[in-house]
Amino acid sequence: MVFIRMNISRCISTVGGVSIAATILLTSLTCPAAETGLSLGERMYREGILPSGNPMQAFVKGDVPVSGTAFSCVSCHMRSGLGSVEGGVVTTPTNGRSLYQLRNAPLPVMPGMGGSGGVKITQPPPRPAFTDETLAAVLRGGVDPTGRKLDDVMPRYHLGDEDMKILVAYLKSLSATNSPGIANKTLHLATVITEEVPPQQVEAMVAPLEKYVASWNRLAGAFEKNKTSSQTRMYAKSNRVAAYQKVVLSRWVLKGPETTWAGQLARLYQQQPVFALVGGISTGDWKTIHQFCEVNGIPCLFPQTDFPVISESDWYTVYLSKGHYQEGEAAARFLAASPPAGSEQALVQVVRDSRQGRALAAGFVAGWREAGRSEPPMILLKEGEPLSTNLMLLDLLRKKPATLIVWDGPGVVKELSALAAVVALPELLLASSGYAGSTLWTVPDTLRSRTHFTYPYRLPQDEEMHDRLNEPLKKDPRMQGDARLIAKKSIAAVGVLNQALFAIKEELFRDYFLDVIGMIRDLDVPLYERISFGPGQRYAAKGCYIVTLSQGPNPILVRKSEWVGY
Repeated sequence: MVFIRMNISRCISTVGGVSIAATILLTSLTCPAAETGLSLGERMYREGILPSGNPMQAFVKGDVPVSGTAFSCVSCHMRSGLGSVEGGVVTTPTNGRSLYQLRNAPLPVMPGMGGSGGVKITQPPPRPAFTDETLAAVLRGGVDPTGRKLDDVMPRYHLGDEDMKILVAYLKSLSATNSPGIANKTLHLATVITEEVPPQQVEAMVAPLEKYVASWNRLAGAFEKNKTSSQTRMYAKSNRVAAYQKVVLSRWVLKGPETTWAGQLARLYQQQPVFALVGGISTGDWKTIHQFCEVNGIPCLFPQTDFPVISESDWYTVYLSKGHYQEGEAAARFLAASPPAGSEQALVQVVRDSRQGRALAAGFVAGWREAGRSEPPMILLKEGEPLSTNLMLLDLLRKKPATLIVWDGPGVVKELSALAAVVALPELLLASSGYAGSTLWTVPDTLRSRTHFTYPYRLPQDEEMHDRLNEPLKKDPRMQGDARLIAKKSIAAVGVLNQALFAIKEELFRDYFLDVIGMIRDLDVPLYERISFGPGQRYAAKGCYIVTLSQGPNPILVRKSEWVGY
């Protein structure tokens, strides 16, 4: 590869928190003609790929060869470069601002991160500031400026001089200046609302967020007034953002066709850049907002949508779950473990031709293939078409399959009852509670033992045992039905937001905000059986129950599976 001297502005990338200020750091570096220096360094750091396109070569445990793609820097030092805490072990920051200064005190441990809760934290020892030469030496040989040998699990990378310059320049630029959305001690957040959402549901989503922001600002204001007191100084030392940052939450309302949303988001962001999007709600697809966040590097925490983007590589949006898609996945896993009901020959899938039906079917097919199964027969129902008049379905049911899956909406219970009047139904019927809604409670006694639903929340009778956080909702007459469910989801978002804001302290970087969310311990919330996180994980509630309705006039949900997750 030929390297030439280029205009420094072409060596700048603003993706992922790399700052314009990095121009100063690149004045002594050469830059590859095909790509900017920082983008090549970013690829080395995140993916373990050299500028040549080949994998970085490294050794661990002394002499065990490994590929940089398997042992990339980001896997331990995180995307922000600000390190991690796991199992009591602190992985040190690897961004330039941290590396090029003296370390003479233990690093602060983030509250609620891995390693707390009684686990002893192993802190790194003091060391002098790195130079370009000593940083290259530690990357190649695993020996720091004091002569201390690093742990053998730290890869020793085989890098030529030009490749090393590119990586070092990127580390210097990493998390160098605060992310957009912070000015005059004010942290700007926004929540996105699409205009078709009913006002009561909008307020149910926004109310817990605005209540939290008001509480935060009262606390910050109190500390500002008394910042000279010893108590305030002690608190501010460990929680600087809480002590000195005001938070503003804006409502970004998107109107009109979805094709116009990207332009609306761009204008809103230009008027007031935000550090992150929090919550949000739409009855439609979240794809446009998701892509806006990817392009602009904006974290988006727990938007309320049944149609999240399903991706293993996108970074900036953290969803509560995979929505309808996840219910389909759970159904596939449940059936795959339940022969003969889950055999290909014994299963028929009926899908209403709607956004909900297609999402459920997509999740089911993905889970079914993952289990090594071939796709079962699928019947697509047009809008308004009854189950009981579909000749293909009637023909298949006369062959007595063991299982019938019906991905249909609120009318599914009536449709199954009508179908039972004209043909014998299989012993196992399966539908979606998310799509059926409250009509799942209307299954007649004659069908209850065989009609199963995917159910992505705690069972209501179990939720009451974990309902402390929801007490205010019980007293608010506006918080009933869907509104109450929406408010509970916002409460979960508030819990994660609070931990993340306290954890980042003065390190106001978007990627670090997401890094610390990935290190939060599992949360116990009333609505979900489990909310868990991990580096790079983007769907927090990863499971679903399969349930039936008990007999009698006051039925309850009966669990037919454990928390079916992934």
